Amino acid sequence: MSLLLILALLGPVASEKKDCEVCRGLVEKFNEHLEKTARQNYGGGNTAWEEKSLGSYAKSETRLVEIIEKTCGKKDYKCGTLLENKEEFLEEWFFKKQESHPSLFSYLCVEDHPVCCEKNRWGKDCAECPGGVDTPCSGVGTCRGEGDREGAGTCNCDKGYNGTTCEGCKKMWLRVDDRCEECSKLCKGQCTGLGPSGCVKCIKGYEFRDETDKECVDIDECTREGCGDPLEECMNSAGSFECVCKKDYHRVGGKCVLEDLYADENEDSETSAEEETSAEVETSATVEPPVGEASDSETKDEL
Repeated sequence: MSLLLILALLGPVASEKKDCEVCRGLVEKFNEHLEKTARQNYGGGNTAWEEKSLGSYAKSETRLVEIIEKTCGKKDYKCGTLLENKEEFLEEWFFKKQESHPSLFSYLCVEDHPVCCEKNRWGKDCAECPGGVDTPCSGVGTCRGEGDREGAGTCNCDKGYNGTTCEGCKKMWLRVDDRCEECSKLCKGQCTGLGPSGCVKCIKGYEFRDETDKECVDIDECTREGCGDPLEECMNSAGSFECVCKKDYHRVGGKCVLEDLYADENEDSETSAEEETSAEVETSATVEPPVGEASDSETKDEL
């Protein structure tokens, strides 16, 4: 069996998780079951509350085993491998380090097994995201790969924003106070204000109302130009217009003609086509005798 066929039978293969994603997932599951084991034994709480309310169970081997058994899925190989390698580390944290290192994520994934960074930091040195850790990307974007030592650390700006830290506005967007607002759809190019009255130029089919009122309004082509054919009616629409045939008229070859006349012309053409077809059939029914053979009438004449 070929390799391609085997892959087809196995179906799509999920993309491999990054090291930080594996570590983060392990910690999330560990903390989830840490909380569940507390809730099922009196309702949960902080470490001090657990020690007081859960007694010896709070930091018992039994509780730790229950948590570890449910931390990684059976098919999650990378999580299982990390858990196996860090089992002694987790035991030490569980029994001795919870108070001094309350964040298992920071303690394991950032410090001991350095594959992740704290929030809004990225790269091998855990540098700050553009704009800083408190307001990355000016608060109007997200830092790509933040929290990951393999992250890109660039800003993915919200709609309408651009720049290294999302500090600018895109074309057809206007800075209003501390935010970017979109220009009117009636503007061609940039605008100086919001709405149709803030346009520098108008799109096709629109014009400024007058020299003093710089608001883009629809051009009524029907009033200004019309269609030029008395058998057509002009239908104006936003930014455009259309010429349609008047009632009882039909467009044929670009011109408006009466529907009855159009029907008569169709009937005449259909009749002519039928007559031509009939004539062709009659002609094809007359068969000439082969060369060298006489017809019956010619034979009789000779006799």
